[in-house]
Amino acid sequence: MDAAHLLVATGDADLLDDALRWCAAVGVTPEVASDAVTARRAWSTASAVLLSADLAGPLARTAPPRRDGVLVLGGEPGGTAGDTLWRDAVLLGATAVLDPTDETAVLARLGELLDGRDEAAFLAVVGAVGGAGASTFATAVALHAGRRGHRPVLVDADTRGAGVDLVLGAERAEGVRWPELGGAGGHVGATRLARLLPVHHGVAVLACPRDGSAVPVDVAPDVLTAASRAFDVVVADVPRHLDPLGSAVLARCEGAVLLVPEDVRCVAAARIVLAQVREHVPRVALVTTRRAGGVGSGPVAEALRLPVVARVAHDRRLRADLDHGRGPGRSRPLRRASGQVLDVLGLAAAGPS
Repeated sequence: MDAAHLLVATGDADLLDDALRWCAAVGVTPEVASDAVTARRAWSTASAVLLSADLAGPLARTAPPRRDGVLVLGGEPGGTAGDTLWRDAVLLGATAVLDPTDETAVLARLGELLDGRDEAAFLAVVGAVGGAGASTFATAVALHAGRRGHRPVLVDADTRGAGVDLVLGAERAEGVRWPELGGAGGHVGATRLARLLPVHHGVAVLACPRDGSAVPVDVAPDVLTAASRAFDVVVADVPRHLDPLGSAVLARCEGAVLLVPEDVRCVAAARIVLAQVREHVPRVALVTTRRAGGVGSGPVAEALRLPVVARVAHDRRLRADLDHGRGPGRSRPLRRASGQVLDVLGLAAAGPS
């Protein structure tokens, strides 16, 4: 987000070091002003301002126009100095006065100012059994969201899978996977995440590794927040056996798709998976996959007490498309079912498809 540049105004060298580190975390290169005169010149053109207590008073005395997106770094109110700082912050129209030692709060506020608040539709796809096709369906939903003009990201939460980038055909695309985000210093900004992820067929993808590397679960909440700010639609491939990463992803989702093949064994397994998913996500939609000689979608819906929002027919060309790196985008049954799921989410076309 270089166009939305940040002004850092401080005469404190130590605080400047901290501010530069925070800017690196959220993926911006700031303009720096070390005095009130310089800060005043850049005051109106900056998209956001990070202002230290030492310059708040001098800058307020220049009577700059009130503006949005100002964060003042200083202590809590109390005593003459604290009260003066808060008066200066009010005069400058500051959004907040933050304790610079509370790095988490500072980074969260910066993320809101530069990246916006969480606005993406966040959907998980979970298979009732292994081989149900959850990874393929999640990829198909992300691709269809892109065709509708949205900005989708496909998030891989299956640490035991082969990497959802393989399903998309993006295994050779340049960009980071989950392990590289472990060195993000506790924060990943939306702008930075969008730049780092590989993109293929209009879909950004955050994949699990295939070499046994650990997935940094501790940064998952921060990464998911960044994804929800950087993209319009977040589609997550979540394993049925929930681990910490899968649970963290489900906790962020506003809805989930349970993918169930139409046979008795799969329905029995789906009951167990559904109970686990509902501990995290209240809204669960049912998508069934047709099986030759299977029980059909009606009995599946009745057994799980869920309405069927889509039914996926067999596509004999799909396996060859996946094996040759073409992804599931050409499958008509998957495109139709993906569209029905997006309709349930209220994600109509955002632009030319």
